Amino acid sequence: MNSVHQRSLETARAFIAAFENRDPATVAGLLSDDATFVIPLSIAGTPEPWYVFDSPAAVLAYIESVAAKFDHVAFLDKAWTVSEDARSVFLQANGDILSSAEKLVYNNVYIFRIDVAEGRIVKVWEYANPVAYANLGIADSEAEAAAQAG
Repeated sequence: MNSVHQRSLETARAFIAAFENRDPATVAGLLSDDATFVIPLSIAGTPEPWYVFDSPAAVLAYIESVAAKFDHVAFLDKAWTVSEDARSVFLQANGDILSSAEKLVYNNVYIFRIDVAEGRIVKVWEYANPVAYANLGIADSEAEAAAQAG
């Protein structure tokens, strides 16, 4: 792995660590000026994405909504892969997510594709089983509702 690959991997790891720590301020420092975040697998079973957070502000609102809903976010059994051109970093992990207030345990399998340019996050795709999340019965946050309307 060369230094470009290493830098992309470090950026992606920092992003996931900030996501796990429910830390929007650290996420903000990692995003490019045009960063987006897409959750492509839809509960409707259609090819259109379920959520599209189309700006850094929308991405941060999503991270904030995760922090508000869940008091524990962890991705376990992490397997990282950096693309040959070092522009994309992939993470496969098992989610261990908890809402103590709601007494909800949310386990899912995740694949993240994190695109990086010049040490900044450009785009994130979060692939997970949408049914597992929908079965929690948690209402959309304002950020999620807006990401569906767009």
